[in-house]
Amino acid sequence: MTQQWTLDIASIAAGGDGVARHEGLVVFVPRTAPGDRVVASVEQKGRLARGRVDRLEVPGPGRVTPACPHYERDHCGGCQLQHLSIEAQREAKRHIVQETMRRIARRDLPLPAMVGGERVWHYRRKLSLAIRRDASGVRAGFHAWDDPDRVFSLEECRLAEPALLEAWREVLAAERWLPSDPRLRGNVRLAEGGASFVLEGGREWRHHATFAGQVPSIGAIWWVPDGATRRLLHDRREHASPAASFAQVNPEVGALLSEFVIDRAMAHDPATVVDAYAGAGDVAAALSGRGCRVTAIELDREASAFSATRLGEGSRAIAARVEEALEGALPADVVILNPPRAGVDARVTALLARAERRPRAIVYVSCDPATLARDVARLGGWRVSGMTAFDMFPQTAHVETVCELVPEEAA
Repeated sequence: MTQQWTLDIASIAAGGDGVARHEGLVVFVPRTAPGDRVVASVEQKGRLARGRVDRLEVPGPGRVTPACPHYERDHCGGCQLQHLSIEAQREAKRHIVQETMRRIARRDLPLPAMVGGERVWHYRRKLSLAIRRDASGVRAGFHAWDDPDRVFSLEECRLAEPALLEAWREVLAAERWLPSDPRLRGNVRLAEGGASFVLEGGREWRHHATFAGQVPSIGAIWWVPDGATRRLLHDRREHASPAASFAQVNPEVGALLSEFVIDRAMAHDPATVVDAYAGAGDVAAALSGRGCRVTAIELDREASAFSATRLGEGSRAIAARVEEALEGALPADVVILNPPRAGVDARVTALLARAERRPRAIVYVSCDPATLARDVARLGGWRVSGMTAFDMFPQTAHVETVCELVPEEAA
């Protein structure tokens, strides 16, 4: 049953919804700001409820007018926090990290510092869009936040670099040469070697050569057919390396984060370092260049092979799953963990928790506070010595976090 309540929004939850309390219930209300008073239609499920704003009665101090027309007109789900000032966004993210660590990891920690870049618009170098074909034609865009099945046609994106949008427009102009399947997904990425396009979906792509000829700004084209692995179909880039596949979405903040990780690792004066989920080896190469013996573990064989070419004498690259290779890479003075959103395998935290000779520090780089907190909760015998948040994705609810852990006996 839907009820209409007046709610005072107190905070922002992970995912970007505003949070209010009403007669003991926690109510999540999308597109609201701390300090807002709203009238909302609310549906209750157990001790939680979800609301939708009917009327904004009092705006919170951090509320602003969204800059992108898609945000309100099309209910674009690509951003979640455009209605907050950048200062309010960053403060909300600091609290999200702190609260998630308290709730899941049971660690009461001070608010983390926040590091942000100067560019809060036009910073993205990768853009993934859903492609839909139906009787009305072809459209490519984001999903609506309140109707995940609906995809609207993207006209502009204030987060993307202009060159990225131009590359996407080339792709869309050549859409007749894509597979005829009604549901596809594509992403365009800008990197040092040029733009690349990855198409996901479809059973056959007969006209990929014709498509390639219609997109001159796209240097490389990959295809991931339904139920199959990725294939490189065309590559006209010069001197391209696997590093292009692992380039940061936000280069400015990505560089700040990498420098910070290197600094925190070196603060423990390591002779040996394990860089787990090492990608193309940027951090591993930097640490190797500073005299550390680095073991860089990365599942992607192409990236691992490229990483190996960048490491100094005494360092090595291993193409394997971290949970399978870590034990053989230990002992080490510092372990860097930089896993995907799913976090680390439980075998990794179990190994680090019981290691006979513990590293001096673990430097954990996370793109999801919830999986970070889960993994920290598994690390018995380790204490959090520092946490720093990075605003890698302004206008969205996503936040990167660097969590530094040391053995409890080092306290």
